[in-house]
Amino acid sequence: MQPSGTLEATSFYDTRELKRTLERLVDFDRLNAGLRRFSVGAVNVRTGNFVYFDTTTHTIRPEHVMASGALPPGFPAIEIEGEHYWDGGLVSNTPLQWVVESEPRRDTLAFQVDLWSARGDFPRTMLNAMTREKEIRYSSRTRAGTDQFKRIQKLRCAAAGLLEQLPEHLKNSPEARLLGTVADRKVFNIIHLIYRARNYEGHSKDYEFSRASMEEHWRAGYHDAPCGTPRFWSGPKISKGSSPSTSCRTVGSDWQRASNECRLAVGSPSRASRQAD
Repeated sequence: MQPSGTLEATSFYDTRELKRTLERLVDFDRLNAGLRRFSVGAVNVRTGNFVYFDTTTHTIRPEHVMASGALPPGFPAIEIEGEHYWDGGLVSNTPLQWVVESEPRRDTLAFQVDLWSARGDFPRTMLNAMTREKEIRYSSRTRAGTDQFKRIQKLRCAAAGLLEQLPEHLKNSPEARLLGTVADRKVFNIIHLIYRARNYEGHSKDYEFSRASMEEHWRAGYHDAPCGTPRFWSGPKISKGSSPSTSCRTVGSDWQRASNECRLAVGSPSRASRQAD
């Protein structure tokens, strides 16, 4: 037993060695040089507020990366500037909004990775129930976030089309200028990758980091990564004046893992299609 009030009393693992590993493997000076934008999310343990550590607003250090993965009770909270932080997944496990609402807006290819599947069997034991509860909790906002973004993007496209049809004397009105700040025809390809757990993975899979488990996950990721990948890089065609469409299809390397591709083609012909490969 660890003394009450210490970080060791609230977690199963000691992550100090992880800090040394990050310092050894990551060139943080290069990460902060501005060549690429880097963002990680965490939740303030005291306030419950979600926060992003971003190279545009912070100098990223190992502690910021560790905070974004400090999922309790496996990992301890990470202290940054006098505050303690846990994994941002407690609030939003797939914060798509942070990516798609970044300024300036541009055509975007986003890979959204879910380590927990929303679909699963009805639990038959207490341990099954604990596992299923975590799956639902950590995956529930993924679909809601994507559906909300698709709706907003369709409104942006509709606003852009409406502004193009306004007579000249209305284009400089306050209302038109306000709509112009949100209207655009940007294209977003959102590739949704969902991990399908093996039957023997239980409620401890969010903090079970044994060498055997990690090597198994690495092999699975390496095996699945090439599956269907070339198709993801081709953007949808856009025809001016047409309405948005969405196409979704599922591809996978085996019954345990699959990749669900959701392509939001704003400005392409109005057509929704679903295809199982």
